[in-house]
Amino acid sequence: MNMETIQVNVPSELAQRLRPYQDEMPRILEYGLRYVEGKAEASPAKKAELEAIAIRQIIAVLRQAGAVGPDPEVTAQYLAKRANRSWQPIVAGGKPASEMIVEERDSYLWASAGE
Repeated sequence: MNMETIQVNVPSELAQRLRPYQDEMPRILEYGLRYVEGKAEASPAKKAELEAIAIRQIIAVLRQAGAVGPDPEVTAQYLAKRANRSWQPIVAGGKPASEMIVEERDSYLWASAGE
């Protein structure tokens, strides 16, 4: 496949968001272009379908790049497995973690105020 370089002016914030996906940009642009082209010519029902497909494809690309967490459907299926339904919380003694965090923050704030 022949590749070409194109320059696109985008706001700095968008450039920052796109930078981690440089290697995936051709696919992201392809999906987005398909969406825009299809939306212009499609009926309202077809537009909604195309939008759902485009969103799923973009999320899949972002997930592969590590920018999006696991698919909620896959997570639900994993948690629904019989072996995973018997998990029980661990009972531990001592202070709740929230109290320890507050104490740690308080000690840090007082220590740095004296400097």
